Amino acid sequence: MLRLSACLLAVSTLPVFAQSTDIQHEIALGFSDVRDADDNFIGASYRHYFESVNIDQQPWSISPYLQRKNNVSVDYFGIDNIDSVNVRGEWFYSNTLVIRGRYGRVTNDNRYFDETLNRYAVEVSTFANQNWEYGVGVEYFHLNEELFSSIDVGVSEERSDSEFSYSAFARYTSFGQRAGKFSPGWDTKLKATQFDGEFSIELDTDYYFRPDWSVGVTYIHESNEVIGSDNVIELGTHFWFNPHSSIEFGLGYDTDENQLGSATLLGTFRF
Repeated sequence: MLRLSACLLAVSTLPVFAQSTDIQHEIALGFSDVRDADDNFIGASYRHYFESVNIDQQPWSISPYLQRKNNVSVDYFGIDNIDSVNVRGEWFYSNTLVIRGRYGRVTNDNRYFDETLNRYAVEVSTFANQNWEYGVGVEYFHLNEELFSSIDVGVSEERSDSEFSYSAFARYTSFGQRAGKFSPGWDTKLKATQFDGEFSIELDTDYYFRPDWSVGVTYIHESNEVIGSDNVIELGTHFWFNPHSSIEFGLGYDTDENQLGSATLLGTFRF
């Protein structure tokens, strides 16, 4: 969900007042329109930090990451007949080890078929220094399908399939773990994933002009052995009105189809 800078350019000259606030809870509510009006969805998420996060002179969006705060989250979104729930956890063990886990469940209830996809993922990483993190991950997918006959009521066919995906990733942030006076800087993530004949690369970079405002760009490349490649560029902005509330707006462009790829509006609330 990525950030179109032009809509908030006018606020860049406003002063930022020094303030210190502790939070442990984060709620996000969002709306997206992907490609056309039939693909609307509304999503919500909740994240709990096991220790207080101090919102001060670091970039407010990524303060929990910079302070290495353990957390757990759950999110939901719905789109037509599809429902998706994800539970995630993130644990920091000093600067030597980071473990992230995820369980996801996606159901698609249709007139002629029912699908249930379960996902289990784990990532392990470490910090080379205060600025660099790198690691690897593996994810297991298990799909169950039940097909219904359009002629004979009650007649159905069941089938299932399982796959693994493998990934490697790195993250650079110019802020490190330092506190004190803010200086503008970068937060950049790069991830490569191999899954069932498909290879993808995602580059996501944000520049923080102020603790409460950033602009960013994401480039996603997918290469499939059967259907070829796909490329999407997304631009956007993230602005915090105060340490407790923010808005994130973004637009994505599909360079292969020459059309709008996505539009996102997300509100975040902390307390």
